[in-house]
Amino acid sequence: EEEDKSLQKKKKRRKQSKFGSLLPLDLTSEILLRLPEKSVVRFRCVSKPWSSITTDPYFISLFKTRSPRLLLCFKANDKLFVSSIPQHHQTFDTWNKSYSSSQPIDGYHMELKFPRSLSYFRPTESVQGLICFQESDTPIVWNPSTRRFLTLPKLNTSWKDITIFLGYDPVEGKHKVICIPFSKSCDDCRVFTLGSAQKSWRTVRTNYNHRSDYPTSGRCIKGVVYYIAFVYSMDVWVLMTFDVKSEKFDMIQLPPSDVHKDVLIPYEGRLACVDRKRNMKKGIRLWILEDAEKHKWSNKDFLAPLGHFNRSLGCNFLLKGFTSAGEFIYVEQMFHKPSYILFCDPVRNSFRRFELKGITDDQSVLSTVHGFTLHVFPNHVESQL
Repeated sequence: EEEDKSLQKKKKRRKQSKFGSLLPLDLTSEILLRLPEKSVVRFRCVSKPWSSITTDPYFISLFKTRSPRLLLCFKANDKLFVSSIPQHHQTFDTWNKSYSSSQPIDGYHMELKFPRSLSYFRPTESVQGLICFQESDTPIVWNPSTRRFLTLPKLNTSWKDITIFLGYDPVEGKHKVICIPFSKSCDDCRVFTLGSAQKSWRTVRTNYNHRSDYPTSGRCIKGVVYYIAFVYSMDVWVLMTFDVKSEKFDMIQLPPSDVHKDVLIPYEGRLACVDRKRNMKKGIRLWILEDAEKHKWSNKDFLAPLGHFNRSLGCNFLLKGFTSAGEFIYVEQMFHKPSYILFCDPVRNSFRRFELKGITDDQSVLSTVHGFTLHVFPNHVESQL
């Protein structure tokens, strides 16, 4: 009987293997691309061809460029509440009407098990699926897809507080974490390359003695990290740049206008600043970086009359970025119950309102009067790292 069972298992395996071999590799790859991140990682052990497909750099690159989502998170009671919603277009109404979406929210929460509670959760942007924040003076890399934390080596510096930037080099496919002291002049920084054999932080000269007072304003676009800084030798605020591959610093003159120094957003693959002189009733004006070498900026005005929502919903909305489809993303300053996200299409002069139902079932969290800071990560993609 045992021999019969063994023969039956072998026949079944051969049948499955024969069926699998009938599928063309390009079709198999397309099927795997549509699966969730955790399933792709688990299916690597199905067969050698599947393992070869899912570990190929081209497959990983395609996997990252799938339909991005809007990732949301907030910290409460030593827990991190994480949710994501789709960003794709839907049928819109006009500005005078309210379109409310009822799509399901994918969410979970996880304990923050660190030596001390995070006194202030200050995450970077989402860069190719990874996010970085800090516990005291120790940087931590977080992969929301796999729910894993990677605690980096402690910085061997006298810096009391740090500003963290997360960069990605698309040529070599590497993430790098960059640290500078917060609100303190410096002429060097610390760099750590993820996925390498590096055991400690490297010191890199910055070329310019400068300071940054805005810990969450860094943006990585096409292999370059941008952030606002004050250069002492010139006595002026500038846009500082860090080339992730070459690890070279440079600076760019800011637009000829007063811009929000804590708001840098990607716009159509370029960096953009928001003009402070425009108010919500008039819409907003973006200053878009056209040529970094020539310090050339262009500006573009958008209609975004959110005064009606601020009055009717009794809250203030902040611009947090753009979707890959060109919609503005406006989020309430503090998360509470109920809470909303607004997607505004300036070209079609339309909007949609997304009500955050189901972001958490923890009633003790929702009953908090003052609410929590809601962190928003537009165009988030899953990462297999």
